[in-house]
Amino acid sequence: MEPKYKIGYVDEDVKQVKKYQRRFRKFGFEVVGYEFCQGMTIDALMEQVYNSNIDLLMIDYKLDESNLVVFNGEAVESAIYDTKPLFPHIIFTNKKDDAEPHVEDWKIIFDKDEIFSEGEEDEEKVQHFITTLERSIEQYRKHIQRRKNDISNLLEKGKVQKLTPDEKHNLLKLQKELKVLDDSYKVEVPEYLLLSENMEEVENLKNEAEELLNKLIEKRKKQ
Repeated sequence: MEPKYKIGYVDEDVKQVKKYQRRFRKFGFEVVGYEFCQGMTIDALMEQVYNSNIDLLMIDYKLDESNLVVFNGEAVESAIYDTKPLFPHIIFTNKKDDAEPHVEDWKIIFDKDEIFSEGEEDEEKVQHFITTLERSIEQYRKHIQRRKNDISNLLEKGKVQKLTPDEKHNLLKLQKELKVLDDSYKVEVPEYLLLSENMEEVENLKNEAEELLNKLIEKRKKQ
């Protein structure tokens, strides 16, 4: 089966990564692991994550058991949240009780043993988990693509005719929204919008972007 989605799995145990590569393959997921080395920093790990072009990130909670690193899964969750606040990510661990006191949103914690037991697996429970991952990925893709399409249409229109003040404002707002969804997105503000007469409008959008971020985060928590 050709993979539909690419999932990153942060776990210092290579055997665990290979185990879930096999288990997820039949559901159309390609699972990629990351290289751990003695004393590696969270920044070095996150650089690997951001360069792996994944659709969703799974994070094992107990990362310090091998003494390679001094941080655990909540540090990875915090790092991904700071850069890509709504990017699909979960804590996927058999140390659920350890994770709960340190992870703010319990809904992202999934117990490996409850989903993929060593004996006969509960197919309904497994399928529900897989569906949850798929929907999270597709929802994020739609958030991103909708804004990219609207931005592209306005940029193309701006090449052939002057945009109205409302359209200029909407273009900047859409790019700020996309920056909130994915901090790695490069804002492509047209040169004509960077004239001094428009700088106040650009500045005012910072507050709107912050308000939007808070609303999106609250909406996500309620889902």
